[in-house]
Amino acid sequence: MWNDLKVLIAEFFETHRTRKIGFFVGLITGVSILVFGFFNTIFAGVCGMVGLCIGAKIDGADDLIDKTLANIDRLLPNKFRR
Repeated sequence: MWNDLKVLIAEFFETHRTRKIGFFVGLITGVSILVFGFFNTIFAGVCGMVGLCIGAKIDGADDLIDKTLANIDRLLPNKFRR
């Protein structure tokens, strides 16, 4: 039974994986807003992002953050660049 469930979930995420992940993230966010409130959900999300950044710095995996900052710099006009 568990193997059938694993196969079903794997097949579910094989096609249009990012759309389905986005759907579930949106669904979880919507339910969180309904249950806990807008500002509590935003606060939890910001705390999670800060924790992600701190963990990435501790692990030494700064590539994601550096790439994101480089992309933001590339998109901004010259007067706003670092």
